[in-house]
Amino acid sequence: MACTGAFATPQDFADFWCLDCFGTDAENILETSLAVTAANIHAALAAVNACDCTLAPWAVQFLKKLNIVEAAAFHNCRCADPRLTDETQRLYLEWSDKQQQLIREGKIDVCAGATGSDWPVVGWASQSLTERTAAEIIANDIRRNGS
Repeated sequence: MACTGAFATPQDFADFWCLDCFGTDAENILETSLAVTAANIHAALAAVNACDCTLAPWAVQFLKKLNIVEAAAFHNCRCADPRLTDETQRLYLEWSDKQQQLIREGKIDVCAGATGSDWPVVGWASQSLTERTAAEIIANDIRRNGS
């Protein structure tokens, strides 16, 4: 995945918001709106070097939803209008900003096989005080990692 293009299609947008009045004009406008609002998401991904990773299966849907919600919050056209109140629009923008912040902070890691920064990790550094313990540390490292 490169950091270009929208994560959702105009049809995804229409399906998400249960829009039944949907046509070619709306599709063209929504394609632009989805591509433009995806730029913020790409910026968050680029901040953590996640532009070229393989996305986790759940991340595909997460980024699609994030793209749809942000596009709806910025969408001002009568065609394909999800009819958000000003308060709902503000709440969606805050939610979207928070999700992008969590991506930038590494708390949500969208790459397959990766874990977010809140994942518990313990690592211990070995330090030798004698020649014997130095040899044990080297032997353990060889057993773990090969020669």
